[in-house]
Amino acid sequence: MRSLALFVSLLLVATSVSAETISEAWASALASHRQLAAARSNRDAVGAELQRAEAERLPELGLVSSFTQLDESPSFDFGGGQTSQKLFANDNFVTAGVQLSVPVYAGGGIGAGIDAAEYAAQASDGQLAAIIEDIKLGTGERYIMVLRAESALAVAESNVATLTALTNDAKNRFEVGDVPKNDFLATSVSLANAEQRRLQAENALDYARAAYNRFLNRPLDAVVSLDPTLALDDLLPNEGLEALLDIARRERDELSALTSQAASLREQSTAARSRSRPQLAVTGGYMYLENQFLTADQFWMAGVAFQWAPFDGGRSRHQADAFTYRANAVNHAREDLASRIELEVRRAWNDRLEARNRAKVTDTAVEQAVENLRVVRDRYAAGASSNVEVLDAEALRQQALSNRDDARYGLALAKLRRARAAGLL
Repeated sequence: MRSLALFVSLLLVATSVSAETISEAWASALASHRQLAAARSNRDAVGAELQRAEAERLPELGLVSSFTQLDESPSFDFGGGQTSQKLFANDNFVTAGVQLSVPVYAGGGIGAGIDAAEYAAQASDGQLAAIIEDIKLGTGERYIMVLRAESALAVAESNVATLTALTNDAKNRFEVGDVPKNDFLATSVSLANAEQRRLQAENALDYARAAYNRFLNRPLDAVVSLDPTLALDDLLPNEGLEALLDIARRERDELSALTSQAASLREQSTAARSRSRPQLAVTGGYMYLENQFLTADQFWMAGVAFQWAPFDGGRSRHQADAFTYRANAVNHAREDLASRIELEVRRAWNDRLEARNRAKVTDTAVEQAVENLRVVRDRYAAGASSNVEVLDAEALRQQALSNRDDARYGLALAKLRRARAAGLL
């Protein structure tokens, strides 16, 4: 029984400190990122504006009521000094009414307003999708930077361990007179330098973890344990550069958002011009008028309301022109963005190709550097090589390990950025 309890306890501990995968990091970022929350609120606002535009087609019901106090109630003058009694008792009266208005023709303004709101909603959807991809890219970049910093610290610690062993060996051999004091001093200086690099690597790792936590809206000092297995090969099909450019032109949400935004502005221009056209509505309602002479003080009514401002000083025309100019500006911005996206895709493609080619040779370079260090240390122990050669061999090993990590994580970053550039992250 105690064995079972111990097993369960160990299982719970292992689960609590299990490494976070990049998919889990994406899910966490999308659930808590402030920028995404702001974008969703903006999308809700655009949706409400669409509902308002659609409501312009619906009947409008209005209630009105008033009390009026006169200094003196009027009366009818029949001539010859003959007048009626006061129209309103106590020199005051009450009116109340209900009016229903149904738009019949608005010069195309209502339809244009609805279309403008629908295009704005589409633009908001595109912006939201682009923000989601940016958050995933930012999360992935910081995820990989943490892994890179961890590897850099591991390399620095390995360098310290190797130089510590070399320093101890040089000290022992110097004390017995086997090597000159210069060997011990040179190795000690190299060890001190390695210690500084290790401290710098520790600081870089702490900062990378804090930046990762901040991006995921977590406490900066929260424990960070990441899975070094990066499943990024399925993000994008292995297409050629031209095919990748075509995918980006179709899939980048920023381009579709700008297209919809320009369309929304053009529809707003149409709606603005419609204000100078005739406006027609059917009305009906009920009215109560308090008085002393009319045979009825309650009335039902129906009618047609017509409004037209053939000249408004150019207000409608100028406002419509302003929307058109803004639409043209958005179109120019879209063309510029399309060009920048093509450049981004090309750079991501080349970076991935470079990182992949580098990764092919770095593993071999590490094996060769490790073997070179072993051979040089053996020769040094046999008195066939100098201490300088040993230190140089260790420096080459450290550089080979660093180059391997640069290539490995550079390739991971290139895959992420390539998928984002194509709009498929």
